[in-house]
Amino acid sequence: MHLQNSPKSTNFLLRNLHEDKYSCFVVPSPVTSLFENSKPLFTVDIAHGSKDQVLGSHNGLVCLAKWNEKGPMFHLWNPATQGVFGNLILPELKEVEMLGFGYDNSSHIYKVVAIVVHRNSKDYPLQTLIGNLNDESGWREIQDFPADSTIVVGDGICLNNTINWLGIPNYKDCYDEVDGYDDDEDENVISFDEVVIASLDLETETYTQMLLPRELNGVFVRDFYSLGEVLHCNEAPLIGVLGGCLSLYLHNRDTKYLSIWQMKEFGNRRSWTLLLNISLQDLGVNLYSLLLPICIIENDRNIVIIHSSFQDCIKQTIIYNTKDKTVTSKNMTENLLWIYPFHYVESLVSLLHR
Repeated sequence: MHLQNSPKSTNFLLRNLHEDKYSCFVVPSPVTSLFENSKPLFTVDIAHGSKDQVLGSHNGLVCLAKWNEKGPMFHLWNPATQGVFGNLILPELKEVEMLGFGYDNSSHIYKVVAIVVHRNSKDYPLQTLIGNLNDESGWREIQDFPADSTIVVGDGICLNNTINWLGIPNYKDCYDEVDGYDDDEDENVISFDEVVIASLDLETETYTQMLLPRELNGVFVRDFYSLGEVLHCNEAPLIGVLGGCLSLYLHNRDTKYLSIWQMKEFGNRRSWTLLLNISLQDLGVNLYSLLLPICIIENDRNIVIIHSSFQDCIKQTIIYNTKDKTVTSKNMTENLLWIYPFHYVESLVSLLHR
């Protein structure tokens, strides 16, 4: 009942650097704190260690991945009650390529997905393992990931009872028997019509593939990153959820523009709509900034974008008003390391739903 009656205002999880400069903590905060002089929703510092990875949040429970010498261990954490649930360990030192977390509405099960390197297949080198956080019953192997990972490897995006990743279909063998294989050379010739969204249905545990906007056909992925750079896990091109729609974010280093595409009808390629196409100069940022839209507020007029650096700290939050075409920004505190781009809602959930 408390969950159903919780305020529907937008809250996010912030990762802050502790005063000792060696550890981090995650704290929920309303979106207004990102551009107004308001205080965080909670002030209790929860030290989870800098190696913990936040995968997502559902029903007020946050999925955390803690890495150690044996591999990742997953559990659920309720920031409001301080409760910690579950203890699911990925076995056999699997080489993890991508992760995802979601809540299966049909079975009321919290599921964590690990996309790992497949040892026994050349056609589909990425294996999919799925774990149940409700009863810690271990991992099951399901359908192989139907593509190769892209240049930018990120966590899965949960929407409409699915988890979604960018991928490249028609995988090419990584190693030529004679001359070897040049990753950079191959990535240079990839265009967006060769990139798909691999979507995992959490109920059926099967994949479908969705195509990107037709307008991007023939546009090379290489224009959206710089060769030789160590890419941030949230550097464009990547997908996210904006205004309740699956969205594609493109930071074009060639044209120096940031573009946002929204899939207005989930699964329908014809519903891709260009929401924003703005120059980096008009946004007041430089070419090598990292930009990530996190939400739309105030009657779908203002897009909130976080502006960070390659040093993994948030420099500013930028508000772009789509109606007035105006830009406002607010500098962030030095200890703000990251803002996770998914909504969080306070709850008293302490037992896993069955």
